[in-house]
Amino acid sequence: MVLCASDLRPLHGVGIDPLVRAASEAGAQGVHLGARFALHDLAPLAPAILRAGLTVPSMALPLPPHELGRGKRVPSLCARDSDERTAALALAGEGLDAGAGLGVRWAWLDFGGVTLPVARREIAAAFARRETGEGEEGATDVSIVLSARKAWAESLLDGCRWSLERLARHAEARAVTLVLPVGGSPWEVPSPREALALLEAFAGAPLTLAWAPGRLSTLAAFGMRLTQERIDAVAGKCGAAFETDAVGVDAGYLPGLGERDERLPARPEPWPQGAPVVVGGSPDATDDEIAAAVAAVAALYDAATSS
Repeated sequence: MVLCASDLRPLHGVGIDPLVRAASEAGAQGVHLGARFALHDLAPLAPAILRAGLTVPSMALPLPPHELGRGKRVPSLCARDSDERTAALALAGEGLDAGAGLGVRWAWLDFGGVTLPVARREIAAAFARRETGEGEEGATDVSIVLSARKAWAESLLDGCRWSLERLARHAEARAVTLVLPVGGSPWEVPSPREALALLEAFAGAPLTLAWAPGRLSTLAAFGMRLTQERIDAVAGKCGAAFETDAVGVDAGYLPGLGERDERLPARPEPWPQGAPVVVGGSPDATDDEIAAAVAAVAALYDAATSS
């Protein structure tokens, strides 16, 4: 089941029509409602998606209650502060209830960001200037970031476990599978190791990992430990996919317009029939580029389910 991510055509005051048109013309089967959607958008905009013959089987959680202003963010599911986790959990629960009424069957969890000693934009700029070689300032900053991320890993995992324990019960009651996509940088949660640990801790819960080649590629570029064994372990546990490419430390390029770490398989195998494959990318992509990406991804995963 190939879906177009709503981020390909954000609302931005123009409504849902550009997204519906792009997804329909590309031959996608439905739409994935990404984190830039707001809860108050669901009821008025979903009927237009359904009237176009598309489905809404997949959404991100938690969604903001309304469009966020500059400098605002959604509460984090992995926050150290329990009050913030509780607020995030309430939004996620509200989203699960709203999504269930639209036929949502997969909810992709965004656990929130991590504040590290060096900002992501600074290291991304160093990569762009090719100043991350041994002895250069960028390399020192990367080392600081990776050390801090490793030191805080258990605290972040505790927050994720707390939220998942409560969300899993809610999702099971709604017949919704929770999806864990790996973060695409040290500033995101979970890492591949953390995602595998969460899946093991909640064995039997409605939970699966997402194959995200663009994000895995950026993790390797950032210098996070990504062995072939861990790549294979993640690939073997995926029941959903977020198909994007990457360029350097930037993920989110439409499939076919970027690069992937050469160690990554083309797709996880075996691939479960009917599992969601979300095609994501930049809103700058043309309708033709979206159509080409959807066709390529559909052919790849159709081959997986028929083999």
